[in-house]
Amino acid sequence: MRLSLGLLPVIFLGLFWFATADAQPALRWGADPSGGAPYVYSDPANPDRYIGYEKEMVDALAAAMGRKPEFVPTDWESIVSTLQRGSFDIVVNGLEPTKDREQQISFSKPYYVFEQQLTVRKDEARIHSIADCRDLHLVVGTLGNTAASRYLQKEGISFRGYPDPVAAYRDLELKRIDGVLMDVPMEMYYARSNAGLKPAGAAFLRGTYNIGLRKGDEALKAQVNAALDKIILDGTLERILRKWNLWNDAQVEMQAPVLAGKKNDVISYDLTSVAFNWREAIMRLARAAVVTVLIAFGSMFIAVALGLPLAVGQWKGPAWIQALCTVYIEFFRGTPVLVQLLFLYFGLPAIGLAMPGWLTAVVGLGLNYAAYESQVYRSALEAIPRGQWEAAYSLGMTPLLAFRRIVMPQAFRIALPPMTNDFVSLFKDTSVAYVISVWELATAYRELANASGQFLLLGIAVSAFYLLMSLPLASLARRLERRLNNRQAIEAPGEVLA
Repeated sequence: MRLSLGLLPVIFLGLFWFATADAQPALRWGADPSGGAPYVYSDPANPDRYIGYEKEMVDALAAAMGRKPEFVPTDWESIVSTLQRGSFDIVVNGLEPTKDREQQISFSKPYYVFEQQLTVRKDEARIHSIADCRDLHLVVGTLGNTAASRYLQKEGISFRGYPDPVAAYRDLELKRIDGVLMDVPMEMYYARSNAGLKPAGAAFLRGTYNIGLRKGDEALKAQVNAALDKIILDGTLERILRKWNLWNDAQVEMQAPVLAGKKNDVISYDLTSVAFNWREAIMRLARAAVVTVLIAFGSMFIAVALGLPLAVGQWKGPAWIQALCTVYIEFFRGTPVLVQLLFLYFGLPAIGLAMPGWLTAVVGLGLNYAAYESQVYRSALEAIPRGQWEAAYSLGMTPLLAFRRIVMPQAFRIALPPMTNDFVSLFKDTSVAYVISVWELATAYRELANASGQFLLLGIAVSAFYLLMSLPLASLARRLERRLNNRQAIEAPGEVLA
């Protein structure tokens, strides 16, 4: 097809525009979109795209810098360390600048002034302020490693950390906790429209959100600050905040120096810094290790108690029993244990069964490991020669007595090594309990390391705790195995069974 000469300039201009757009340097920004409304989250109407006031602000910021925004989803609790690792250029995720964080990263000028809001159930008559929670020794939920969690820690108020606001407000509705303390943007989105919840007292504890950058990125920091001033001066940031119902007097106060042409390098109202204390950290890890041990032993008890009937049912049961046991085993082996815990914790309350987090972890891990244990026991039982059964019957034993006196002791010797291996694995798998806000050892490590940046030394300490828990168990299992083998060697010459 012959092209008109008049179209050539248009084509060249189009190609130049695309080449220029592709040549724009990327501005990679990190945030946690999980439960991230109204900051950045998946659009319910179109889950393939992200929306939120910070998403729109970064788009405007990148345009002011002449760069192309590139969103990098990440995890909130490790967002600072992920920035340091170079996975993205900046953090824009409701990040509060504090003295301890400032030792790890640097911060831009503020772009939003936040406050904290305490939320309680509609029928709650005891709580009118955060002070009531302290005086009544109540438990408050919040996000981990935030201004709210640090404030609660400083004030000596019992709190439970959550990976996202949805879980915290849901637990409040289910009466697992007494209140929730969140930044006002999250409280507006997740709680204000809930008829079963209400704010307790006025918002308090003012602070700022700032953009986080790696230490030494001074050129990028200067560009970001200049771009922030630009979108404040042209009214873009105000339009975005008004669109999301986040514009208030605090924002007017923050933007006033910029609009007046004055220098505004104020970083934050630093009310939430915490000093890292090794003694306190080790004590917290020790308490978390105790929780880990209790969960592991409780779960293993359920797994052993349920695994043996499952093994016998699948091995010798009637057809319908075999089918039921197989369905159970394949379901729990074929679905992630994390999904199973979330179902037990948030799904069962729909039918009136709401268990506390620690019990959910024990039951969930126990049900999951029962499926694996059943296959260990079934393999061990099938390894016993049929002649053992026949010899027992020839001595007049019933099937039940033959199983208890002859088959089971031999099968136990075979099953003991893989049972020990599963038990050691269970200690490590308790880490998934963080999704239902259970403070176990891995969760404690994540929160302490992300708050302090002491990943190496805390990691060594946590590894030592895991070894202290697992090595004695492995040693005990080996001693028991040797004892059983010695007993078998002594009894073998006198055995009459084939």
